[in-house]
Amino acid sequence: MTREEAYRLILSQMRLPPPEFSEEELSSLIRFVQASGIRPEGPGGAPFSLEGRRYLEPLYAERQDRPFRRLVIMKAAQMGLTTRLMYRAAWWVADARRKVDVALMFPTQDAVLDLHKTRFRPMMRSSARMMRLIADVDAVEVVRIGVSNMRFRGMRSGVSVDSIPVDVLLFDEVRLMDVATIERAFARVSASRLEGPEGRGIIELNSTAGFPGADIDYYFRRSSQHHWHTRCPNPACPNHKGFVMAFTWPDCVDPDRMVYRCPKCGRVIEDPQDGFYAPLGPEDAEWEGYAFNQILLGARRLPELWRAYQRMVIEGANPSEFYNSYLGLPHRDPNAILVTGEVMDACRGLDPTYRWPAPGPHPEGWWTAMGVDQRGVEKHVVIARWGPGGRVYLAHLEVVERSGEEAAAYLAHLAREWGVDIVIVDAEPSYDLAVSLGRRLPRGMVWLADYVHDRPQPLEWSDQRDREAIRKSSGEAKWEFWVFIDRYKHLLQAQMLFVNRRVALATDFEAKVQELRRLGQRVPVSLGLEFRAHFENIARTTIPRRRRDAEGREVEEEPRYTWRHLALDPHFVHAWGYAVAGLMRRGGTSEVVRPREREGLDPPGYQAQLPPELRPQSRHAAECATCRYFRHSPEGGMGLCQNPVVAASLGVPPPVRTSPRTVGCHHHRR
Repeated sequence: MTREEAYRLILSQMRLPPPEFSEEELSSLIRFVQASGIRPEGPGGAPFSLEGRRYLEPLYAERQDRPFRRLVIMKAAQMGLTTRLMYRAAWWVADARRKVDVALMFPTQDAVLDLHKTRFRPMMRSSARMMRLIADVDAVEVVRIGVSNMRFRGMRSGVSVDSIPVDVLLFDEVRLMDVATIERAFARVSASRLEGPEGRGIIELNSTAGFPGADIDYYFRRSSQHHWHTRCPNPACPNHKGFVMAFTWPDCVDPDRMVYRCPKCGRVIEDPQDGFYAPLGPEDAEWEGYAFNQILLGARRLPELWRAYQRMVIEGANPSEFYNSYLGLPHRDPNAILVTGEVMDACRGLDPTYRWPAPGPHPEGWWTAMGVDQRGVEKHVVIARWGPGGRVYLAHLEVVERSGEEAAAYLAHLAREWGVDIVIVDAEPSYDLAVSLGRRLPRGMVWLADYVHDRPQPLEWSDQRDREAIRKSSGEAKWEFWVFIDRYKHLLQAQMLFVNRRVALATDFEAKVQELRRLGQRVPVSLGLEFRAHFENIARTTIPRRRRDAEGREVEEEPRYTWRHLALDPHFVHAWGYAVAGLMRRGGTSEVVRPREREGLDPPGYQAQLPPELRPQSRHAAECATCRYFRHSPEGGMGLCQNPVVAASLGVPPPVRTSPRTVGCHHHRR
């Protein structure tokens, strides 16, 4: 047998799965969706239909011989795009004779689990043809489909972003992701087998609109910017050629008759989907871009939109979220950025004698904390001190361009050199570096930080937690000293120190200069200006929360507050937050404290984490256990404070978890 004959024999014996779909059925996305029988809501649900969603037709018309290689879609909420994303992912892996690796990227791992359970599994189980290709539909991280793989990843894990070579990269809800992390993920398609004039691989970015110039809008501005143009039914009107209704809101609404109208001639517009896409971006755009909004869903949704507009914009409840989630337009509340340049400038004159100090412990022994935020080869360091009158003094800024044991050794040197009492270090992306730093300094001096969400308190130290109620993480089992930080609540109070003029900045703030690597070259950088720029690139926003009631209707709940990064990743903000957490803990004890102000008490527990205007000033030492707002836990230990003023100050609904032995609360009532 010749070598060629042996090769042909081996090929003939390879057992590849038989093709489930013909080439014609896979030729376009819409043809595949119809042939597969996949139902959007799973078994028993209605079959797929684009009725009432003409704005999606160009996206479903995509062909495999002319795919959207770089696609960005900025839209309003609840427009049917996540379902289309599931269809598109299944389409690319449905050819059993061609290996295509697809990755679906979501903001968090929780989002991955929810989507896999409520969307992916029911949709796939509704198609017998797809189920014949799928090895294990219940697998969460990697689903084998024929010879291809479909992966589901949360973007908060560096390993999830960096460790997977793929051909098709599909992102959902980009507005909840960092641009820097998204750019890192793009490298995953650099070795893709799918190659075209625009480059290797397929990349799609989907999201509800966010901040102008940031997240999804950052990419949409680099696209063809196809907006849906609605025709005015009046042939004599200039808008008969088409106009973007969202751009004219609320002039496109007649609130008395509750109908849509042309803002130029006043003619009633019965069907906002009577129109077409037209590009508003550059002809040589890098991305193909599409934008659409809830106006296109027609007059039946108009009463809901108008009520939301009155509540969220006119009454001021949440203007940005209305423009983002209902009109699909980027918008930013003027108050979204707390620490603006003006706020930071106001902190420079608080102590006219204060200049950047030289390294060394403070001569009067001020409590000193160091916060370290990790970013690959760079570690951003902030050292701060409690001063007299409850004022925080920013003592040192530095960017450490080292890795591994070398970085740990240098950070330990910094802590000793500056007489630091406590170090709070980011536990990711290098857990080993954080632990190595902890082992180089006295026991109990280094605490590893882990961000959590929707906790009753901004800070929770591992030696204060109810071990019966909260399981240890795997990392905590290896390292004893952890601080669990509610990301929203703590960064809020850390930034409010600037807003309330509690931070003293050096009068020579811009003079702290360090030589750093930028664009492949080492250049002098003002760390003061860099610190300022980081605070101007983190903004407060809300995420809408919805649930289905007992009858299956979608109900909108109170939104969740969060922080969004804008044009850059604000590492100094996070390092500042870690340093403030260290200031709120005294001498390694279990008491979270603030410094003594005038002759007031040093309040323990959550009181130290309140904004200054709500911090206790009275001298009475009544315990929370005797307050009418306090409710004891039947299991003992921590109880609940039901005072709405205290809860509002923390940005959470009551109750607030606290100890019955907490004293010094200004809001104590018997």
